[in-house]
Amino acid sequence: MILDPKAAPFIAWTDMGASFVVSSVTEFSKTVLGSHFKHNNFSSFVRQLNMYGFHKINRTPRASRSTGTDQTWEFSHPKFLRGRPDLLDEIKRKALEPDLTARQRVELPAEVANQLGGVEGRVEQIAAQLEAEKEKNQRLALVVRQLCDWLAGMYPGQSEAFFSLQDMAGL
Repeated sequence: MILDPKAAPFIAWTDMGASFVVSSVTEFSKTVLGSHFKHNNFSSFVRQLNMYGFHKINRTPRASRSTGTDQTWEFSHPKFLRGRPDLLDEIKRKALEPDLTARQRVELPAEVANQLGGVEGRVEQIAAQLEAEKEKNQRLALVVRQLCDWLAGMYPGQSEAFFSLQDMAGL
């Protein structure tokens, strides 16, 4: 589009060749966009540029910015440089990032939310009970181990039997 002679009055490279300028936005939309896209909407053109990683450059102070037919916009992309067509293949459309927060914003019906809250509370209770049972089990294992050690000391010749008892108990 920048190299199209018909578009030359409306779109051109900057002097450095690191960005391009669209001048007379209204005329550019009417004259150029329709011949290169299925639309002549400048906002859609800007949206497409943004999706491919182009950025608008604001070099004019806000108070001095023009409106209407003589409005000028400048865009740049690190891989879109005058005289470097070899870089064009590296300009890719930005991948859409999944909105993980959208899943978190799903509202459940009140009845389901209440049931879910009840289930979550019950899971917490069961987890606490499980932890208490683990602690009891560890204390009992310690008692069994101490009992086996005591018995092994009382009956020195029978220590192999007490050690096998410990193995059976998983100690």
